[in-house]
Amino acid sequence: MEEVTTSLRKPRIPVEKRKECLDLFEKGNGYKRTATITGLNTYTVRDYRRRYASGDTSWAYGMK
Repeated sequence: MEEVTTSLRKPRIPVEKRKECLDLFEKGNGYKRTATITGLNTYTVRDYRRRYASGDTSWAYGMK
């Protein structure tokens, strides 16, 4: 029988990249420009931007 291990899943986008997105949003950049600058997927950054606009910044620090 295979041993099952439990571990915390590593976020797909590093915290540094998410914090970079947050910084760019705070400087007034939109999601398309932020995606271009960071090299992240446009739709991922769009979702981050929507959460940022609603006042939620927990995504930038790895919290749910």
